[in-house]
Amino acid sequence: MGEDLIHPAGLVISVNEISRKTVIGGGSALGIGKKAPKEDLIINLTLVNNGSDEITINLSDFSLNLGVHRYDIFQDESNRVNNDSFTLGANTQSRIDLTFRVNKGDQDTPELLFNFNDSFARIICDEQLGRIISETDLNSFPLENIAKAAKILMEAERLTAAKGLCESVLLRYPNNSTFLLLMAKIYNYVGDDELTSFYLKKIDVTKMSGADEAEEAAIMANSIGYSEIALTILASYDAAGLLNNEQKALLAKTYYYEDQLNVAMDILNRLFESGYQDSNAYFTMGNIYNKKRDNQTAIYYWEKALDESPDFSEALYNIGVGYYKIGEEEKARKYWLKVLDSNPDSKTYSAATAALNETER
Repeated sequence: MGEDLIHPAGLVISVNEISRKTVIGGGSALGIGKKAPKEDLIINLTLVNNGSDEITINLSDFSLNLGVHRYDIFQDESNRVNNDSFTLGANTQSRIDLTFRVNKGDQDTPELLFNFNDSFARIICDEQLGRIISETDLNSFPLENIAKAAKILMEAERLTAAKGLCESVLLRYPNNSTFLLLMAKIYNYVGDDELTSFYLKKIDVTKMSGADEAEEAAIMANSIGYSEIALTILASYDAAGLLNNEQKALLAKTYYYEDQLNVAMDILNRLFESGYQDSNAYFTMGNIYNKKRDNQTAIYYWEKALDESPDFSEALYNIGVGYYKIGEEEKARKYWLKVLDSNPDSKTYSAATAALNETER
């Protein structure tokens, strides 16, 4: 909110104001004699047609996300639906109100959704975030709101603007883990592994916001081949007993990357004994046994990964490699052929294709 949204056809959308109006007697059933109180949430827009042709606006193409709920344009008691279409002439503008009848308890940030000419827009209707993005002096804004604005800009692939927000905070708080992680994500997005690792290494584990942030940093570090960074982060949280099962499985994978196979096995065995079932965890255990040259056990765990995720292309490929190593070439080819139908990434597809070509008779 606070910025113009521009479509190539010439349509410009601006959110001017958001208001709420209590609905007297409005509500939906909660149970016998009880109703959830309702409000009309009204979003005032300016629509401008800067193009040379008329533009048709269908109000039914607008909807609203509010927390976990999604709302359509409001229909009143007399069944008069306020979702008519109208024409916006070339070089003209119109100011309209969009009304959504919402649960009064839904106080999350409204997100206005709009489908137009096979395009989709998500407008986050938060005046403060709009000011954060446009202001040069951010001292008066809470850090959590600046971080939220930076994440939104990243989602919109406006990386330069996101980077500017992060850098302005890091000038004042150079050890802030949230913004160091955001900088790492920005450089990871553009494929700069050196700067990604630079910012990950600067993070002080003791100042991270929690295990979820640690998990995010570890996944990123592993993806660029810096598993030692991931291990430093995750092992600290594991020692404090703060990792959930999925994060423990990630720790096991990280130990595997660091060639500490027995430690990784111990973590995974404890997880499996507790009833944990996960395709990635089984896949990691298969990889461990493959490194230990126990091909049969490796195949066993890779197949368990397939039981959880039948289209796990990397597991399909590895099973083929396992069977090839023990001399069962036809079984290997069967699994490599399955890879091609499992929507694999380009690397796995190329590896399976090469394996099939090399074993073709």
